[in-house]
Amino acid sequence: MPMESDEQLVNEILTGNQHRFRELVTRYQSRVLTVAMKVANNQRDAEDISQEVFLQLYRSLSDFKGKSSFYTWVYRLTMNKAIDYKRKQEKVKVQELEETISLYSEENILPPEEALIKSLDKEFIHSVLLELTPVYRDILISYYFEGLSYKEIALKFQIEVKTVESRLYRAKRLLKDKHKGGSI
Repeated sequence: MPMESDEQLVNEILTGNQHRFRELVTRYQSRVLTVAMKVANNQRDAEDISQEVFLQLYRSLSDFKGKSSFYTWVYRLTMNKAIDYKRKQEKVKVQELEETISLYSEENILPPEEALIKSLDKEFIHSVLLELTPVYRDILISYYFEGLSYKEIALKFQIEVKTVESRLYRAKRLLKDKHKGGSI
């Protein structure tokens, strides 16, 4: 008995004989995996892509109109899924790289006093801030928690930028001394 054509098998599946979908999977499993492997360059990703292809194939089988061969349609679907998969992978890699750069720049490029302040736990910072005089506390809060620049802090408190710099320096020294066990 000659093998049933793809189109006949698809028609049978679409008319309610859905258990025959397994036959389509068996027919195209190795071809889909081969195409996915060419794009993904590793077995695990190629298998993930193949699974996505067959899920999509099951959902959109009724979209096959027979304008091209069934294999051409499956091939196009596989390439689209593989390319989408690679794009997502690249996007994840870019995000991870950006996060790493962000962490690296925050931890390693900041001056030591700023890195120390960022690394202290919040409870400690709040308890130390309460012990500081309002002059130093307000400067620290404005700079570290509100993210204001020296110039913006100077405008906010109607003082000179040099005064902001010296108070911030003194406040950071007080925090550093407190962290080492000294008192304010």
